[in-house]
Amino acid sequence: MKVQWLKHGKWSPLLQGLHYYTIGSFVLLIATGMALYYPAVHTVLIPYLPLIYKVHILLGLVFGVTLLTPLLRLLPKGKTIWRLDWLIPLVFGGAIVATGLLLWGVTVFPTVWRAPAFAWHGYFTSVLGAWVLIHAFYKVLGLRPRPNGWAGRIDPERRQFIRWLGVGVLGGALWTVLDPAAALRSLLSLGGGVSTAGGGTGSNGFAEYYTVINGFPSTTLDKYRLTVNGQVAKPQTLTWTELQSLPPLSEQENFHCVTGWSVAGVHWEGVHISQLASLVEPESDVQYVHFYSFDGVYTESLRLAEALDPTVLLAYKLNGQPLRKEAGFPVRLVVPKMYGYKSIKWVSRVEFSTHPLTGYWEARGYPSEAFL
Repeated sequence: MKVQWLKHGKWSPLLQGLHYYTIGSFVLLIATGMALYYPAVHTVLIPYLPLIYKVHILLGLVFGVTLLTPLLRLLPKGKTIWRLDWLIPLVFGGAIVATGLLLWGVTVFPTVWRAPAFAWHGYFTSVLGAWVLIHAFYKVLGLRPRPNGWAGRIDPERRQFIRWLGVGVLGGALWTVLDPAAALRSLLSLGGGVSTAGGGTGSNGFAEYYTVINGFPSTTLDKYRLTVNGQVAKPQTLTWTELQSLPPLSEQENFHCVTGWSVAGVHWEGVHISQLASLVEPESDVQYVHFYSFDGVYTESLRLAEALDPTVLLAYKLNGQPLRKEAGFPVRLVVPKMYGYKSIKWVSRVEFSTHPLTGYWEARGYPSEAFL
């Protein structure tokens, strides 16, 4: 049975429904993306973020499938379409899907691609969002360009839709990999401007800094204390000077946020967990290491073997500079092989224990094993 695309000279209910679904799913993609990304919204919706993330991915996949629908068969012979009504959604929708796949494939694509993909994902979405508003405006007012103009009607073949979608998918991916914005920043840097360290966006390459409370907690170095206790022989409370006196560890690792953005080659400096273990001498049956933030809310936990991984450290420098307040000053955990929510900020206490602890994000639906 053939699909009836036209009925009495008008689009069939199936194609009309698909058109409205595509617009609706795109609006929901914007809404869920904002909830995941923007701190003001992100903090309010913390209990629902795991579900919102899954919904966002599902909407993106189905949105990608709907872009392929015009390729299933030729339009009825002699049926013309408005060029921009199909050109812009296919090109920019394809680019959104391409950059979204780069973000989704954490272990598939290089981080140096994924970092700019996050920014361009937003840029392409903004352009398509603006077009949807313009499209809705002239539809409501009944405005149309001249039928024979560059934005007017055409009678395309299937290959035309393939070209439009191909420009979006391949062009979006290539644009992301080449990242002309990064090239421009490099030129500005050579000319004496300010460049973004570590790639990506924002200060030190981080797209955003999230907090689980209202604002960022703060302290001073003279007041800061790191308590290391639990089931240990020699509990310790270290001052900032004592912490700095421990042998430092430096490393360069990629950082991945569960909301989609990444930063390639972040330089961290700090103290390895084994240094703390040697000071307090954990009991033989200790299996976990818990971390507490001085914001009074944020907690995290790692298995002892995970905490002693060579790449895991309590960091106090980022790209050669002391941590900023929003990045976890003065000390934060860094777990490069896991998503960023395991890298708890503003650490004030490390506890060695025989029992597991349900961390802040795990209690709200995120997995305890957050490996990439």
